[in-house]
Amino acid sequence: MIRINLHDYRYELRKIEIQKRVVKCAAIITAAFFFVIAIWLMEQARLDSIRLETINLESQVAALKSQYKKVKAMEAKQNRMQTIIAGIEGLREKQMPANIIVSDLNMTVPDDLWLSSIIQKDAESLRAKKIPVIMFGDPAKKKKKKKRKKKKGAISPTKEFVEVSGYALTEKGVVEYVKRLQELPYYESTFLYKSAQVVIGGEAIYNFIIYCYMPEKKKSA
Repeated sequence: MIRINLHDYRYELRKIEIQKRVVKCAAIITAAFFFVIAIWLMEQARLDSIRLETINLESQVAALKSQYKKVKAMEAKQNRMQTIIAGIEGLREKQMPANIIVSDLNMTVPDDLWLSSIIQKDAESLRAKKIPVIMFGDPAKKKKKKKRKKKKGAISPTKEFVEVSGYALTEKGVVEYVKRLQELPYYESTFLYKSAQVVIGGEAIYNFIIYCYMPEKKKSA
């Protein structure tokens, strides 16, 4: 009778099965590790691409920054011009056209001077501010008879004065601007009412107010 010992055979089979399972688990873990590494590398590449695009956009923004400032300055200048034009659009039809007045006022501006406003005024508003209208020949006296005949509901007084205000880097620039305004033919008289030094942005500049008298007899010229 032959006896076969199967104990060792079954034990070896069990060891082989365990080894196969260990190898499979190791293979899965290794594959997962390489998969994670691949995803990480892809994400790093995507982040590098985003960083590169961000740098390019920042460089484009920096290049356009100066142009943006120029556009904003032009918009501010345009808004200021529209305000100035609106301030004198109410001039009567017999007066000089508003665009001519604005053009002359700006063409005569020295390099170190800029305007902030142009406003129409009448003799009464000047007297209320104690401005010496006698320097213009006091136009109110010329219309004294007309004022006596004025009835209730009549039109408001004629605004024959133009108040020009602004800023200048030097007082010499203000004096030069007054001289240039005095050469304009449709102003009978022009004088500097105020020139005071102010500090803006840490820099000392001059704030000025100039009055120009445009009598009716000169407006149709």
